[in-house]
Amino acid sequence: MVILGVDCSSKQSSVCIMQDNRVIYTAVQATNTTHSQNFLPMIQGALTVCGYRPKDIDLYAITTGPGSFTGLRIGMAVIKGMASADNTACIGVSSLKALAKAVDFDGVIIPAFDARRRQVYACVMDGDNVVCDDFCRDVKVLEKYINETEKDVYFVGDGKDLCYNTYKDYGNVKHSNVEMPCIALGACLLAKAEYAVDGGKTHFDLSPSYLRLSQAERELKEKMEAQQ
Repeated sequence: MVILGVDCSSKQSSVCIMQDNRVIYTAVQATNTTHSQNFLPMIQGALTVCGYRPKDIDLYAITTGPGSFTGLRIGMAVIKGMASADNTACIGVSSLKALAKAVDFDGVIIPAFDARRRQVYACVMDGDNVVCDDFCRDVKVLEKYINETEKDVYFVGDGKDLCYNTYKDYGNVKHSNVEMPCIALGACLLAKAEYAVDGGKTHFDLSPSYLRLSQAERELKEKMEAQQ
């Protein structure tokens, strides 16, 4: 079974290819180019290096959010288009849970993306156990989960510094030297496990998980509330 995993939910794009139980390719874009510039070339490069064509892919694994609104739309459009050509199975997974799956820490993992205004997209993972599901809230809400565990706590993602600086004086909070891992790898692992239980879905079943309104929608809402 060949799985192509992709992620555009964060500031970086990533691609992963798994063949059966082996990871045979990973790539993370670390330049200042945008998802619209680098995503398709990354996929093409991955397929070329591994000697595959799109029709050789058995399953597409894609992160559906939360994260960058624009990035999620770009990733979703590309994978929907590729999957529809050969009616290839797809599975969408949480970008936060894929981020947690892509790292290996002995303790509680809190994947976090910076959502601005001191808010984070985050969840709380203890191994495969979901302690708190995906949310977008003030970074202060994480205090409850840090206090409730005796295990070491690690933050990962582009929001990790905000989280760590907020809680670095807590004894069980540890500094993570891991920068942005290959989230697409985590997507492959999660999708593979889900496929083994429930099978794949179609590209029609893919939809983004934004968790909050876009900036334009928030500003419009605030403007309308101020006028009332």
